[in-house]
Amino acid sequence: MALLEIENVSKSFGGLRAVDGCSFEVPAGAFVGFIGPNGAGKSTVFNLVSGLYRPDTGSIRLDGQDLVDLSPDQVATAGLGRTFQTPRSFGSLSCLENLLASVPSPGEQLLPALLGTYRTHEREARIEAERLLEVVGLGDRAEAPADELSGGELRMLEVARQLMRQPKILLLDEPTAGVTPRLQSRLSELLGALHADGLTLLVVEHNLGFLLDLVDHVVVMVGGRVLTEGDPDSIRKNPDVINAYLGRQDGDAA
Repeated sequence: MALLEIENVSKSFGGLRAVDGCSFEVPAGAFVGFIGPNGAGKSTVFNLVSGLYRPDTGSIRLDGQDLVDLSPDQVATAGLGRTFQTPRSFGSLSCLENLLASVPSPGEQLLPALLGTYRTHEREARIEAERLLEVVGLGDRAEAPADELSGGELRMLEVARQLMRQPKILLLDEPTAGVTPRLQSRLSELLGALHADGLTLLVVEHNLGFLLDLVDHVVVMVGGRVLTEGDPDSIRKNPDVINAYLGRQDGDAA
């Protein structure tokens, strides 16, 4: 069953058609790589799915719900988590506070505030935030301000922030950019564990050696359209992918 459905989606900016009739599906529980050369339209598709842009044509559905007319916060509430090429954080807040800020507090609602039940929620949220910081390798930086983190650590923090929202699907945009080999290894383990636990993942990544060893399906975009899709082995050997994505003929797409 498809969790995310993208059907005949197009988007133009002025006279430039960035996405041109793009269609593909992400089944529930899948780990899908979303690849293509620079300018293929991958990040534009991510922005369309997450509500930052509205498509000119086509439909986008998450778990059967139409996302096209929703704002980014409504899309997130519907169950979509998304990280960006440039990590985003509240620099003056601690890592722990960054995670806690990513989820709404029942204390802001009248009934929980009157009954005092919001305090239980806050304790549980703090425990979960501390657990996720350990998972992404930032357990010892829980009280450190986010603006003291390295670029790779900020990416790990951003992943943890999205996981705090318990998304149905997590979109990752270039997660290894600026990440040290040590953190890449941890990220690989983390994404593998999340997939094993049933989280649906859609990942844009130029580091194919990292990506193709993790995913179970690959969608290839070129010129705003889906060129082909398939399992990692078939994508590695596909001459059209080699030509379009790498511009070489040696058969080694990794």
